[in-house]
Order: sequence, then C-alpha cells, then structure tokens
Amino acid sequence: MAIMIDYSRHSGRRRFAVWDFDTGRPLCLYPVSHGSGSDRSHRPSAYARFSNADGSHLSSLGHALVAERYTGRYGTAYRLDGLDDTNCNLRSRCIVLHGWTHTTSCPIWPLPTTGSWGCPVLSERAMRHVDTILQNANNVVLLAFA
Repeated sequence: MAIMIDYSRHSGRRRFAVWDFDTGRPLCLYPVSHGSGSDRSHRPSAYARFSNADGSHLSSLGHALVAERYTGRYGTAYRLDGLDDTNCNLRSRCIVLHGWTHTTSCPIWPLPTTGSWGCPVLSERAMRHVDTILQNANNVVLLAFA
C-alpha cells in the first residue's frame, strides 16, 4: 500500500489516492490541499508550487515515510519523514498529513481547494477514512509528484 498525490492535477479534483498494490486499485480518492506559500494567506490556488525550505509554506515533492500517528491542533495526524533531497526537511518543517474543516471531501473543480502551510491536507471526513486504513498498515510510503 502507498499514498500517491498527483500535484499536477487541479486542486479541486481528486488527486490523493491510497493505492492497494494487491488489487491494483485505489482504496480511496480525495481532493487534497497543498501549500499556499509564505504569504500565509491560505489563498486558494489551483496548482501547487514546491519547496523544501523552512518557512516557504509550500508543498514538497518526493517519497516520504508515513511515520507516527498523533493527535494535534487539527486532530489525528501523521508525521512524514522525507526520503529524498526534495523533501528531506518535512519533519523539521512540521509538514504532516492531517485533516481540516476547510478542505473538501468531494471535487469542487473548477474551484480550487483552500491552501495549507505546506501540508497535504484532507477533509476531516477523508482523514477519518484514511486514518482507519493507515492504522492497519505498516511501512506506508507517500509519493508526491507533479
């Protein structure tokens, strides 16, 4: 099992997938927010820009290990450990997978989803579903690509 985020897709479309390699099919597909940039406005944008720099508030590309589950400011979340040069600062930047009230569960194209400060952010409903899947999985890799 792996999580795949296709940041080349419009943010108002389903671009987050939990992929089951045994069946060759996604277990779920959801829209996912991306980083809005260092202006901290959460201004919606249709397409992501990328950085691995602290303070950029942009999303990062590459492979990451889905690490420990915890309860934080936005409820259940998972820390991410970047495995590539393009995302090796995920943990130190506090970029985590979490849910948020202002992210949608359903596609809203042509409108964009709301922005984050760099985290891949699902709706609260989607995060509950993904959390159920992740609690029963080991060594899940997240691949963010564009």
